[in-house]
Amino acid sequence: MSRVRIAALMLAASTLLAACTPGGGPGAGSGGAGSDEPPASAPKAIAVALENEPKDPFVGSLFTGGGQIGANLRHAVHSSLAIYDERGALHPLMAAQLPDQEKGTWTLHPDGSMETTYKLKPGITWHDGTPLTPNDFIFGWQATRDPELPMSRRSVAPAIDDITAPDDLTLVLSWNKPFPFANALVQDEIGPMPSHLIEDVYRTDKERFAQLDYWTREFVGVGPYVLEEWAEGSHLTLKAFDRFFLGPPKIDTITVRFVASTPTAQANLLAGTLDGVIPRTLDFNSVMEVKRQWEGSGKQPAVFVNPTHFRILDVQFRPEMVNPREILDVRVRRALLMAIDRRGLVDALLAGTLPYADALVTPFDPRYEWAKDAIMKYPNDPSQAQAALESLGWRRGSDGFYANSVGERMTMELKTAQGEQSELEQNIIADNWRSAGIHVEQVVKTAAEARDNSTGSIFPAFHASAGPTTFDHITTRMRSSGCSSEQNRWTGPNHGCWVSAESDRTIEEMAGAIRQTDQARLWRELMKVFTEELPFLPLYYNPQVTIFREGIVGVKGETQPRTSPTWNIYEWDVQ
Repeated sequence: MSRVRIAALMLAASTLLAACTPGGGPGAGSGGAGSDEPPASAPKAIAVALENEPKDPFVGSLFTGGGQIGANLRHAVHSSLAIYDERGALHPLMAAQLPDQEKGTWTLHPDGSMETTYKLKPGITWHDGTPLTPNDFIFGWQATRDPELPMSRRSVAPAIDDITAPDDLTLVLSWNKPFPFANALVQDEIGPMPSHLIEDVYRTDKERFAQLDYWTREFVGVGPYVLEEWAEGSHLTLKAFDRFFLGPPKIDTITVRFVASTPTAQANLLAGTLDGVIPRTLDFNSVMEVKRQWEGSGKQPAVFVNPTHFRILDVQFRPEMVNPREILDVRVRRALLMAIDRRGLVDALLAGTLPYADALVTPFDPRYEWAKDAIMKYPNDPSQAQAALESLGWRRGSDGFYANSVGERMTMELKTAQGEQSELEQNIIADNWRSAGIHVEQVVKTAAEARDNSTGSIFPAFHASAGPTTFDHITTRMRSSGCSSEQNRWTGPNHGCWVSAESDRTIEEMAGAIRQTDQARLWRELMKVFTEELPFLPLYYNPQVTIFREGIVGVKGETQPRTSPTWNIYEWDVQ
């Protein structure tokens, strides 16, 4: 199979096997402009698949911590001050101008505090026709930073001491510390939230506020599409919002079907009842099979492979859960990583199209360049792995498996989610470990268990997971405050609850480092800690893969850093 053409820095959506035709950008198919093109007056409608029914899809799982399933739809119905495109370039979205140090709208004070000024675009309205106001951002910020609300993330809001509005189109944010992304607020941490609809409930009943149907079936946003229908267990229907501030979307109706089954999604694509899939609905091999069949019938689909995530094995560090306790010894973790043929993993799972992972960002990312000399690498070497374990007193029994120094057989539970790629990955790792003398128990979560946040944190040894290569996710995952727990509804990304004072200190300093030279130095320190201590085992770069039929144009794939694959959904069109 031909290799994926990976753009420089891995910031552009890669074009796979000439899937996209020239002249239309990375999301353009050759289409059928001509006899197959509908009349201008005909309503345009498409259906896309989403891997599961999300919990609160329109605010990035702000309360439930439901992960990326919901966040995938966020920019279909809501908007943010800024947005990253598929090449990693930052653009104003609701903002007319972003804070800029050279223009004096981003000021750093001697005491470390800052002030940033955002200018808003005029004429933005909520889906119910109410004008957007600065108070919607102020209210959103107040709610998000409120410790009495069960928010799943608070990385930005607590760093802001005050937000004022000198006029109806200006926001002035007063920061209590340096924040390197103060000009790139692309998430929900200062809203906006519709103060005219839900602020009264917040002021009077915070428990009810977090449970409002507003967050799901009654959502009102400022994005290009309005939620018209939510058929539980089946689909969402999104209707074009003709008053969207960037202009009416080109497609009138988008139906988002919840399709948990890979064969079902494939069959519906090939039958023409689905026009495309949102990332994660199908894995790499499933997308390639649909592409092969479509091309075999003379069609030219658009395929996007965006290596925006790392794939890892979480390690359990909680004393009350970990079993065997030997994995708390970093020498054991290093040996287990050396026993995994990660190049073989990439070859089997992704046709060898991407590198395997030594760190949490790809070798094409500038952050990797900053840290490459500090990264400790663990090439596949079963003999060295076995020697390391035997140096700890482990001995291989007559059954071929290792026991520890007191004769207890070392059994590692390896947990993963359902899915062809996940289960093949699990089988390969288990086979590698067994060949090296490690007894493995393989556990595959049911679809219901996969939707339960706790199952990603309650495990004895290893749990396969993925995460975006964004600053916020990596630093939260490697920080003690990122530990998942019953108190935070198991929403923290530090699934195994690894705690390191050195990592916490480095991340705290990174969060306030405005200059790139400081960021480079600190990133190097963090990757040194990561690769020396192995709080989780890096495997490979897990791409977000999507496919759309010929004739769907304007799709550009995943953004980088990750925001949402629907970031430019208002530009999608049908030819």
